[in-house]
Amino acid sequence: MEQKAFHDNHFDSIQTLRAVSAIFVILEHVRFLNCGAFGVDIFFCISGFMIMFSTHKSTKHFMKKRLIRILPLYYIMTIGTFFLLLLFPSMFEQTTANPVFLIKSLLFIPFDIGNGVLQPLMRIGWTVNCEIFFYLLFFIAFHISHKYRGLLCSIFLGVLVLLNQILPIDFAPLRFYGDSVMLEFVLGILCYYAARGIYEYYRKKKMPPFLAPLCLVTAAVLFTVLVVTKPAINILGFRRLLLWGIPAMALVLCFFAAGLAIRMPAWTVRLGDMSFSIYLIHYYPVMFLDRAIFDFSSCTPFSVLGVVISIIVCLGASFVSWYVIEKKFTKYCLNCLFYC
Repeated sequence: MEQKAFHDNHFDSIQTLRAVSAIFVILEHVRFLNCGAFGVDIFFCISGFMIMFSTHKSTKHFMKKRLIRILPLYYIMTIGTFFLLLLFPSMFEQTTANPVFLIKSLLFIPFDIGNGVLQPLMRIGWTVNCEIFFYLLFFIAFHISHKYRGLLCSIFLGVLVLLNQILPIDFAPLRFYGDSVMLEFVLGILCYYAARGIYEYYRKKKMPPFLAPLCLVTAAVLFTVLVVTKPAINILGFRRLLLWGIPAMALVLCFFAAGLAIRMPAWTVRLGDMSFSIYLIHYYPVMFLDRAIFDFSSCTPFSVLGVVISIIVCLGASFVSWYVIEKKFTKYCLNCLFYC
């Protein structure tokens, strides 16, 4: 039986990798673990891969669909954070309920939130800012040339990072969007081209049978190295690109290749579908359970129980968010876009 063309597929293995990355991000905010920040780097690589993949046939309504996908939940969480700051300011170490901060956060304008840190009002939302800016550059790139959209967007990102390195000015948007972490989207674009080549070998039945198990073993080793080394490494600048970005790229390709031969469990695919909600929602349940009940400052049987409960609470809340906001509301908005 002839295999589907590359762009006619839905790769469950990539959704499974999203799920694994989201769980690691939860664990990053458990103080005695603090071991999953690299999940963000995997998300960025997946984003570069999927944006190339999803725009192969058409870029119609690209920006509208991306904004409909992201803005509702991001805005709800950002505005919710602002009201939490008004009601419970002691919960937050740096952030303050400044209306200017709220407006800039909603408009994706980087600003100094305190002590030289450039983050939005909802601090973990910095990745959403990066995503939106990547979409904007990609939007410009494919309007210049659809065929070379990946190359052009990569050049834009590379020039921006270079300007941030060489220009003697302290301009917050340039510092933020010119950070070398933005080059991880380029690694994702490279993943797309590599995955196309891997898939062509797969269609021609040239893939060795041991490749899928080898990829899973390699992925397990990469995750183990990242988890073990993370607490001892403060990743900044280009070191993050080398020590987390390249392994993230390798993980995307490992999961992609393994998924060609191995069927992913349905529940991991569903968690991958929920990964955006998991990412934006998880921080507050973990922080509340840490401070109010379990105390995650050290590893004890009680705090381990708290981690398990935190994950369950996060996943439960994220499922509601995914179903109501990402699935139902987004579907309604897309219907309005296409049929109104």
